[in-house]
Amino acid sequence: MPKFDFQKKNIGADAGAGLTMAIVAIPDAVASAILAGVNPIFGFNAYMIGMPVSGLFTSSQFMNCGLTTAMMLIVAGAVAGASDSEQAGILVTLTILVGIFQLVLGFFKLGRLTRFISNAVMTGFFTGIAVSIILGQLSGLTGYESEAGNHISRTVDLLLHLDQVQWPTFLTGAATIILSAVLTRTKISNYALIAALLVVTALVALLGLSSVPLIGDSYEISGALPRLSLPDLTLIPQLILPAVSVGLIGLIQAAGVSQSIPNPDGSYPDPSGDFVGQGIGNTAAGLFQGLPVGGSLAGTALTISCGARSRWANIFAGILFALLVILVGRWVGLVAEPAIAALLILAGWATIKVSSILNVWDVGLGSRLIMIITFLATLLIPVQWAVLLGVGLSFLVEFLRSANDVRLVEVRRNENGAFIEQDAPARLSSHQVTLLQVWGTLEFSSAHILEGALPDVGDAERPAVILRMRGRNDIGSTLIGVLEHYSQRLAANGGKLFLSGVDPHMLAQLRKTRTTKVIPEENIFPATPELGESTRQAMQAAQAWLEQ
Repeated sequence: MPKFDFQKKNIGADAGAGLTMAIVAIPDAVASAILAGVNPIFGFNAYMIGMPVSGLFTSSQFMNCGLTTAMMLIVAGAVAGASDSEQAGILVTLTILVGIFQLVLGFFKLGRLTRFISNAVMTGFFTGIAVSIILGQLSGLTGYESEAGNHISRTVDLLLHLDQVQWPTFLTGAATIILSAVLTRTKISNYALIAALLVVTALVALLGLSSVPLIGDSYEISGALPRLSLPDLTLIPQLILPAVSVGLIGLIQAAGVSQSIPNPDGSYPDPSGDFVGQGIGNTAAGLFQGLPVGGSLAGTALTISCGARSRWANIFAGILFALLVILVGRWVGLVAEPAIAALLILAGWATIKVSSILNVWDVGLGSRLIMIITFLATLLIPVQWAVLLGVGLSFLVEFLRSANDVRLVEVRRNENGAFIEQDAPARLSSHQVTLLQVWGTLEFSSAHILEGALPDVGDAERPAVILRMRGRNDIGSTLIGVLEHYSQRLAANGGKLFLSGVDPHMLAQLRKTRTTKVIPEENIFPATPELGESTRQAMQAAQAWLEQ
């Protein structure tokens, strides 16, 4: 359960951090909504409702749930081709579905699943997202609208038609990039983006650059509070896939916050608890026509750097954001569109982490290929499919690694009496005890690898094999079958299989599956607090049996 630690002494610090977040969120809401291809009002609604509600329920005290570029690209695909009136119904239904999906994962404590997402996959995916954003905003930056298919072909088309670039539009965007870069290095770095927007918008008006498109030319914007809306159930089938994709991206990004930023008491948040918080926030945002929100590392870092002391910083941010929208929301239409395109290009550029790319590249060929495949998929296919491909690829990589991570060694004493590990023998010897240790996971695929690695019984007479199972409290039916088959092969030559270090839960599984009829319980030695005790007992029992 989240801790609602409201303390009067933190009000000033949390309100100050919330005000900064609210101010910064204004251009972010506008840019994110335009990236998603919808009216900025939907971005305002997300920050007024989704951000504070999520902040109230996440396990992480500091996590800021905002609009992220990766999620917006998926939303853009979901609303593509819809009219303005249809977009509202799609967004309400989509955001609620995202919330429900995240709630289900959170209630079933599936936060640990994010640990299986490969770093190579995530690096390739977010780099692809960044490049997609940059290429996708070139039309808004230059004023040249290409009719080509994807971002890459549209970029090539632009390079072939540089003579059709609208220079007032391009110079407006370029000025925004330069001004933002300069202001980022000053004391007002937290407000660099909104300051750049205000300055450039003022210059466009003062210079009378009527050819430069404004946000108000494309969208009707008001400074009103959000209204309650209900989802359109008929849209659910077509929105399931994008909802799952948006939800997964939000959860993966939030996991990055959970794993890197501790709570005020020093403990790290529970990812499943963060899933629940985001789920509640998105369900609420959807009911009030808001875009889906997700854990933002940049937003979280900003609130902390501004002095936030508890979760109430994000709650204050939502309240103050609503006040700002009422006061200045109607003026957003005066902002120049190429300035927003410039901010999105800057956001895309900031997302490219060269150090992360180089780290993955240096790991080896396999990681490089995974990163490249995910990167290209993100550029060339719809983002929602790229997300699922990346997640599937991550689980496939984890599956193959765990399968190939199995190692079987023989444990024996050397001439000094110390225990050493060496390669397991290919064949068993007659009338001898062989002590084996298994390293690695033993899922169904790796269990078959273990079966092939076990020493061949061959024509050995009365061989005794001890298999150390310490640390394995849950084994699958495949491994149970491997143990039974090997025990039967030993028994066929008069031999025996002994198990040591057996966890109580594993012993219960062996009993329930009637494996104890194949491997009698007198040959199974439960684990004890003293390391090696059960193995010594098994060794004594095996040697005593051989001496009979």
